[in-house]
Formats: sequence, C-alpha cells, structure tokens
Amino acid sequence: MILARPSPTPSAFALPRYIDEFDVPTRDSAPLAITADSYGRVWFTESNASKLGMFDPVNQTFEEFTVPGVGDMWGISTDLDGNVWLTQYAGKGSVNPGGAIVGGGTGRLVAFNVANRTFTSIDLPDNGSFPMRVAVDGENRIWFTEFLGGKIGEYDQVSKRLQEYPLPNNNSGPADLTFDRNGSLWFTEAYSQKVGRLNVLTHIISEFNLSAQVPPNVVGSPVGLAVDYEGSVWVADHGGSWIVKFNPVTSMTVHYPTRIPPSDVYPLSIPNGVLVDKEDRVWFSEHGGNSIGYLSKDRRTMIEYTIPSGPISTSLWIALAPNGDVWFAEWAYNKIGVVHTDLNVQVNLNATKEEYVGQAGDKLAISVSAKLNTRLEGNATWDYSWSAYNPNDLSVVFTEQYPNLGDVKNIQTGVQVQLSNRIYPGNYTIAIGLNLGEVRVSTMSAITVETGSKPNLPIYLPAALVAVSLGVLISFRRRLFKAKDHH
Repeated sequence: MILARPSPTPSAFALPRYIDEFDVPTRDSAPLAITADSYGRVWFTESNASKLGMFDPVNQTFEEFTVPGVGDMWGISTDLDGNVWLTQYAGKGSVNPGGAIVGGGTGRLVAFNVANRTFTSIDLPDNGSFPMRVAVDGENRIWFTEFLGGKIGEYDQVSKRLQEYPLPNNNSGPADLTFDRNGSLWFTEAYSQKVGRLNVLTHIISEFNLSAQVPPNVVGSPVGLAVDYEGSVWVADHGGSWIVKFNPVTSMTVHYPTRIPPSDVYPLSIPNGVLVDKEDRVWFSEHGGNSIGYLSKDRRTMIEYTIPSGPISTSLWIALAPNGDVWFAEWAYNKIGVVHTDLNVQVNLNATKEEYVGQAGDKLAISVSAKLNTRLEGNATWDYSWSAYNPNDLSVVFTEQYPNLGDVKNIQTGVQVQLSNRIYPGNYTIAIGLNLGEVRVSTMSAITVETGSKPNLPIYLPAALVAVSLGVLISFRRRLFKAKDHH
C-alpha cells in the first residue's frame, strides 16, 4: 500500500479546485485504461510497467499488481463478481509496451481475481488482432474489440469459450464498445468511419456510415462511444474537435464543438473517451485539448475543465465512479486524476437564439450573456469554436472579448459571425465560450447554411490523415516529454 501524493493544482479567479491529480508510484508507467468498481476504487493499467494499479479515493492509497506478460493495455472493466478484466497486446510478437499501434503482435485477455490477487490469461488465436477495449454484459460475458483484427470478441466465463465475430471490413478498426439499455452492443470503427451494432443473441451485425457526403456531417475518426437514455449514440471524433450525436433511427448527426487548443500545442482537441452519467450528461476527454468536459442534458451548455498537467497530458480514457466523479489517466505525466462533479461551475451562459439560418457570405449577429453566481476576479476571455474541419469557413468578432469580472454579476458580448463565400451548405454548430482559465463554459447555437460551395473530396483529407493511427501521436508526445525531462 502506497500513500498517494496529490499534484498541486493552482486556482485562478477564485474558482474551486475542480480537478485533483495523483502521481502513480511506479515511474514512467504509462497509465492508460481506467475504470471504477462498485466500491469506488479506481483501477487502471500501466502499460510500460506491466502492472495493474488500484487507487482508493477514501484513504488515498495506491496498490500495484504485476501483470503476466507485457504490452499495451488499452481496455479495462470489472465484471459482475468484482473481478477486473483488461486487454493486453505485445506488438510485433515481442515486447512493445507503450508503443504505437503495430501489426504482428500477440494479444490476450487478462482477468484479475480481486479476492485472491491472482491473474488468468486467455490468449487470442490470431496474431496481430490488437484487442483494445473491453465491456461486460448482464450475463457476465466479456466483450472486446480487435482493433487490427477487424473483429468483435466474446468470452463466456461459464463455458470458457472464446468466440470472434468478423466485421464486413477487416480493416475497419473497431475501437470502443458499449451496451445500450436493450442489451445491444455498439462499437466504433475508427478507420471505416462507422458505428456498428451487434445483436448479442443472433450475432447479426449492423453498420451505420458516419462519413456522409455532406462535409459538415463528416466524422473523420470515431473512437470513444456511449449511448444516452434516449438511445442516441455519442462518439468522440479523434480526427476533429467535437463530439457527435448520432440518431440510429434517422441517421442524422449533430456535431458539438469543444474548445480549440493553442496553435503551438496542437491544431485539434481530438476527443477520445466518452461516457454518459446518471444525469444524462455526456462526458468526454480531449487528447489534444488537454481537458475533461461534459455536454449538459439539454445539449445547450458545455463545461470543459483544463487538466493542470500539460500542455498535453495524453488523457485518453475516462471512468465514472459511483459517486458521480469522473476519473481519467494521464499517459504522458504518469498520473491519474479526478473531476469533482459536485463542485458546480457558478456561471450560466445564454444566447439570444438557439438557431440561425444564413447563406454563404452572410453576416449573423449573436448576443450572449453570462450570469456569474459567485464573485470572480480578473479578466475572462470570450472565444468560439466551430463544428467543421475548415477554420476559414467563418470569422468571428466580439464587441468585448476580454471582460473584467470584478464585482460584475452579469456580462454580455455581441458576436458578429461572417460566413465564408466558400462555406459548404449544411447544418453546423457554433459554441460561444467564456474562458476562465481552468474552466470554460460555452453555449451552443445551430447554424443552417442553405446555399454555398459544392462539396468535393479534399474536405475529407485532414480527417483521414489524423485517423491513420492513434498510436503515432501518443508515441510522439511521449518522446517529446521525455526529451523535455532531460533538459
């Protein structure tokens, strides 16, 4: 048992301390996948150290357990008996912990019996499958994606039988997976730009194309996945700066833009993990944006909390604890962190209109007000983000971009939106945000562009480039931070 050492979290603008971070005891362990059990204990994988970590938030102590074998461990979950399941993949058939996504390696499921502290491994039959994410159904069966193998796997704990279900395209890149309220298994296909649904009784697979021919609706690299209480499917676009709501009945998508990182850090926020909490809020992690955020139940307000460690802590996956807190792992900074969801952000934003209609070249006027429910100090910054790959689709001017808060309880700004003459027609979302440093509050407005340029193929190029490999950016960032440590 090792006592945790919280990382210091400075607070600006007299805001509460929304995030706490805790240093993982083993140096450079690369914490990656994370989950919380029914007791509130937080379990996470340490790929570089071949360890399973456990953190007890009550007494703030760590325990670590050596996992048999080596390799990246992208998936983790607990079953109905409280045992911990994780995926493991050793690239190129040998040791490759913490590396990029490469073919030819060996994969396995690993079970940890919490009661007797023992591990059991189930090897996958084919090399190069790359088991990634894992989920447990109501019958205590273990389901997982095979990112490079193009399959969905199932392990029955009663019969000890492992089955695999090939997808129509074996290069589709199945990534994350989750169950809806009816027991159907949903999964993302990062490379083929689709989401899929598997009927666990008939094993019939249905696929839904997200790479629509209308540029505003393109989802370049769907990775993280969640299903809300109304049955809408939410995906994180790892090729953009938004989370996406997909309606399986109408096949319609709505993009909700996150903040845009500073240009010297990364050009996109690249959301990754997604979950829906008991209040039907959609939580997500921002790999490039270095934030954990949520979209409110009414889908009008987005709150984003900046992770104190940065500029990119490489927080890919998130987990929901029984008390509602959201936990995350920091791959590059060797920490785990928590968002204290009981600490409300005392700022409410409201736009005068929820929907706008325009043509290419039009100017739109938006008025946004902010009500401050607590005394804040210093200057804030109004900003915006946009649900499209092309930042030149529009330009925005604020009448007052840097308000001094002081004792002011209500502030407002006018927003002049200039649509480009070359913008594509379609449905967009603009987020007008008030940035308070460690937290950003934004309000969403829909913009329908009725006429504009005709779509053409190059609009898909940026997404395709980003979707080539999740591991490339991770390895690059890891080398970058190690290089900084040596200077």
